[in-house]
Amino acid sequence: MSTSKYMINSLRNIFLLGMMSLLSGCFKDFKEEYLFTDFMVEFDAATWESRAPGKPYPILGPLAKGSGIHTYQVNLIGRPKDTDQEVRYRVVAEETTAIEGVHFRLADAGTFTIGANQTTGSVAIEVLDFPSAPGADTVVLELVGSDVVRVSENYKQLGLTISLTGPPSESHPLHEQLGPESFFNSIYLDPLNLALPSDIQNRLAQSAANLAAFADGTRRLQNMYLYFDTQDIVRVVAQYYGGGGNSLTAGPVAIWTYKMVLNAQGEGKLEFQEANGNGNTQRANFAPILADYLEQHTFRVDWMDPGTITPPEGRQLGGLFRTDDPSSFLFGTLESLNATGTIRPLPQAPSVHDMFNNGQGGYYTTLLIDPEDAVQSSAFRTRWQEGKTHIAGLQGRQLHQLMLYFNPAFNFQDVRFATFYLSAAGGRFIGQVRCQFRVDTDGTVQSFEFIFQDGNGSATRAPHIMDNFLMAEQFTMSRSGDRVRFTSVADPEVYFEGELGNRPLNVNEFWPE
Repeated sequence: MSTSKYMINSLRNIFLLGMMSLLSGCFKDFKEEYLFTDFMVEFDAATWESRAPGKPYPILGPLAKGSGIHTYQVNLIGRPKDTDQEVRYRVVAEETTAIEGVHFRLADAGTFTIGANQTTGSVAIEVLDFPSAPGADTVVLELVGSDVVRVSENYKQLGLTISLTGPPSESHPLHEQLGPESFFNSIYLDPLNLALPSDIQNRLAQSAANLAAFADGTRRLQNMYLYFDTQDIVRVVAQYYGGGGNSLTAGPVAIWTYKMVLNAQGEGKLEFQEANGNGNTQRANFAPILADYLEQHTFRVDWMDPGTITPPEGRQLGGLFRTDDPSSFLFGTLESLNATGTIRPLPQAPSVHDMFNNGQGGYYTTLLIDPEDAVQSSAFRTRWQEGKTHIAGLQGRQLHQLMLYFNPAFNFQDVRFATFYLSAAGGRFIGQVRCQFRVDTDGTVQSFEFIFQDGNGSATRAPHIMDNFLMAEQFTMSRSGDRVRFTSVADPEVYFEGELGNRPLNVNEFWPE
């Protein structure tokens, strides 16, 4: 071997020996620093969650109010013990804004056990149900050391955010939990809620009839609600169609503003203050429910007894109850609406939710109907053919298919019957007729009430389908998969059905084949 090769090999061996010595020193340091033989605990989440800005701990959440018990893992660092070990923790008062006993409680009273030969335990905190309020509060937990237990200084604290906003607690007064900053601000009055007392149904029906008979006779009441504002203000909002808002999309509102100062029991009287333009115009028409009822009595804002009326699944019911006659009341679902009526609530009828739910937290907006499909009843196909012949005989237009379009902004409070048709020259067009979509709480679809139609809608409005059928009969609805069927109440042998979807009302974007 040459001298140069010998020197290179020698240098390499010296380097390798040095590296081995260095690495063995590192492993020793690691063992000395991390392989504890004593007992140390840490919050597991604190070891991997990012710390909150300016804090030596992470903050998890938010936890929903009333969500019950939540557990958080605590790790044992070092050699497990062969006996159970009791570990304590506490609430760090100076870092905590949530109130113990109101917003939360320590479900294990601040003590938990790490079992013999185990490496983890857990703390348990219960988030209580309390009156809804805006914002959120924080609770900070800290592991407490003892003569037996050491705590990791870096990972001994854990913060939790508790949301104060959420559905109101039914164990607390309702009147304290309604308002613009609360989870709910309104009580929704659906005129088609068959569980309303008969006197209230009659008052709403008479108000609706007065509205329909007003001026040009085009106005149709859809719903009403009570909006609870700040400074003891309650706004009674009526949403309707027709009149000056006669179009495919407009929805007029009448608003009457009241002062309602409540006592500790949630009782008070509605004292009229003012109205918007429509409210002033329609005040006399709504006298049966306003001047003759709401303005005449003292009411208690309260929960609807679930033993009397079962709320729809996932919903809460509240109402106004006459203090001199508890059998007289109005009620509805609690909602988060708008003081100006620009938000339309979904109908209370459970069938609407069931029929059009897309299974992903939203709703389908269209139902496409092929009137000549064999799945339709023969009576419906006959009506369609008669209507098709009638329209063709006027200007040569050829009816093609029909689609029900539910404008998402109106939340199934109205529907547009969109007729796809070909002009005499072969052009593709849509005619639209807007109607009220009225479904009572038993699931019966009332006859569709006309609101407005565009020019194409007028040209393709076949009375055989629209005036003498859809606008004249009641229907039940049923769903199978992505198909919904409307069946005549008067004659169950008459029905039509279509396919659910989310199709645009634009022939350049969608045309049924």
